Amino acid sequence: MKRQMIQHWFPIFCIVAGIALVAESSSVFAASGPQVFVYNGHLLDANGTAVTTAHTIRFSLWTSADYVTGDVTGTGAIHTSASTYAGWKDAFTVTPDARGYFSVQLGSGVTLPDFAAFSASALASLHLQVEVKAAADAATAYEVLDQDAASDTIDRAPLLAVPFALNADLLDQRHAGTGSGSIPVLGSGGLLDLSQVPGGTTRDTFTIDADDSVADGNISLTFGDALGKSLIYDIPNGRFDFNDDLRVQGNLTVTGLINGVDLTQITSSTDNSHLKVSSGAALTVTVARGDYRLGGVVTQFAGDNAVAVADDATNYIFFSSGGLTVNTTGFPADSAIIPVATAQASGGAVTSVVDRRVFNSNDAQRTIVKVFEPLYEGAAYQGDGTDNVGQLSVGHSGSTLRNFYDWSSTRSTLQDYGILLRVPVSSDFTRWGTAPLSLVYRTTSSSALNSALAVQVYDTAGAAVTLTGSGSSSLVSTDWATATWGFAGSPTWTAGGEMLIRLTFAAKENASVQVGQLSVRFAEMLSE
Repeated sequence: MKRQMIQHWFPIFCIVAGIALVAESSSVFAASGPQVFVYNGHLLDANGTAVTTAHTIRFSLWTSADYVTGDVTGTGAIHTSASTYAGWKDAFTVTPDARGYFSVQLGSGVTLPDFAAFSASALASLHLQVEVKAAADAATAYEVLDQDAASDTIDRAPLLAVPFALNADLLDQRHAGTGSGSIPVLGSGGLLDLSQVPGGTTRDTFTIDADDSVADGNISLTFGDALGKSLIYDIPNGRFDFNDDLRVQGNLTVTGLINGVDLTQITSSTDNSHLKVSSGAALTVTVARGDYRLGGVVTQFAGDNAVAVADDATNYIFFSSGGLTVNTTGFPADSAIIPVATAQASGGAVTSVVDRRVFNSNDAQRTIVKVFEPLYEGAAYQGDGTDNVGQLSVGHSGSTLRNFYDWSSTRSTLQDYGILLRVPVSSDFTRWGTAPLSLVYRTTSSSALNSALAVQVYDTAGAAVTLTGSGSSSLVSTDWATATWGFAGSPTWTAGGEMLIRLTFAAKENASVQVGQLSVRFAEMLSE
């Protein structure tokens, strides 16, 4: 039942069953935000006399200011399925003091709803409905405190902003978002969304491992999960490592050694040292002392002041694997050398010397691709002792001109079998090439539950290697496919050692796994 408001000297009041209910103030107490509302009331009878007997005050939250008949049931209860009901109600039985005043804490009985879960429009439309009845009366006796007696549609009091509510959608007066001064929100996995990563920074430093928690290992900056390119600081060895080529487009200043050679010893305009060639007596030249690196070996050249050259010819002076060499046919193009000068001789004397030094080292490399065709040379075949029933054979695909291993099983559960291939690492090994390991394969089923391939790699120290690229387990493809892998982390690759590649086939119910060509790519030093 709805009663109209009438004006009196009280701030807000209405007649409810002949009693005046006055809402003089409300405030909020919070530790980290509003938890309860304190509601103060003044209860008077129709004559303005304080009521001091027990009465029940019922409060509820709605998203509409208009009270309609369907908002309560026939028994006087709040209709919780009403379209504008906001999901919270509570009732308090109070006995006002001698002057008719009482106070209740909304939220102290039935917990207030989580306002953070409300939409912005719902928060803006929240209203508080207040009803009163004598404590002993039935629920049908509740009457609504009408907020505006002059309007048929304004019956409830809006939840006006209070100091805490004014900042409810802010943190220290800052909004969440990507604008200047906004607070970024972490997404899945506790990571910043790419849209929230700034395009620049005014910070003077960017520190990785600021807490120094990595005491004895590697601190890595990695570019791309699949790409797997890294800049690593190797703490035990006290150095930076790049796992790919490096190009410098400006000047490079080095205060230490490069390939074991001190660059500060390279000749200047006033220093005739470090392999510099100059004219000697008659048909001889002088080659100054200096160190050079060739084929990975540093040689300390003591100098020679009587190097013979041919008359009436252009003499090419260089270091090769055999030491200091002079010829008249040109600098070799098919072997690693250190060019130092060309000397022109005529009439029994050296007429000119042209300095041909570029760097005092030559670490020429060549890329090697080792290809293994079934049957793999040096392979061993091994079951793990459990579920290894099947047939391993070697076949040939006429349409693709491809040899391949074929593993199949008629059992109803997956049966597996392994091929273990030991691959020698060249004694001149320097680094792995792009996509160092690749394998051609296919499966007769598109489901790893029926047939699949797994790959494992162990370094020259016998430790498992983390693979990047095509994945290392549950590989399936009903068409011939080529899987490629890189090597992540810091594996041990000792030149002259052996690495191990393990292929594990799994199949059941006449499905099969077929594996063809396996390729290993690396670079080695070119010594000749």
